[in-house]
Amino acid sequence: RSLQVVEMPGIEGGTPILFVHGSPGDWQAWARYLDTADLPRAGARRAVDRPGFGGSGPGRVITDLRAQAALLAGLIADDGPPAVVVGHSLGGPLVAWMAIDFPEKVCGAVMVAGSVAPELEAPRWYNRLADTRLARWLLPDALLWSNHEIMSLQAELRLLDAHWPALQRPLMAVQGMDDALVDPKTLDYLKSRVPAPWLTAVPVFDQGHFVLWKAPASVIDAIVSLPCWP
Repeated sequence: RSLQVVEMPGIEGGTPILFVHGSPGDWQAWARYLDTADLPRAGARRAVDRPGFGGSGPGRVITDLRAQAALLAGLIADDGPPAVVVGHSLGGPLVAWMAIDFPEKVCGAVMVAGSVAPELEAPRWYNRLADTRLARWLLPDALLWSNHEIMSLQAELRLLDAHWPALQRPLMAVQGMDDALVDPKTLDYLKSRVPAPWLTAVPVFDQGHFVLWKAPASVIDAIVSLPCWP
């Protein structure tokens, strides 16, 4: 299956970075990170339109997060250096699966407001409303596709929950502590499930869900803090 990817070149031999957006969204969520001078040791930086969004088969979402992560991992070259994978919101569990299932391709992961705690990610009333026939007639397509993902998210996260002990790559968890969409208690969940040697929790105070845009320095700092750079 083809995916739309935007790439900026980096230094020769540098560590590649793959950026994964949330739901809904597209590669442009990460546009400022593709050409920032604050990642001087990065190799190629890629931002992808996830399946079902942007230029990657609009509407053809993949609700199986592990399968979607495997597809995205195919964007990392088999014969190149391992990549840093960075995911926002629903992109968070995807980079987690990549780090768990493809450790040979992933040097480290950064989750930004990652939607990963099963008991904190139950569908909300507006998700259930959006799943009705009337709402499907009224709502924009991108919101409907997103809602399709969200309705199955909790069950998918319960599958991921069982695999956290297998993680053997560094994980930076950046979380705005005023986030109204992903509960800041997600950090507590991660501390209880992720092997301690691999997890660094990064609370960002006075920031909400879109910390990647409002406080980009916190995300950059998390990326460069990984032990992945030449």
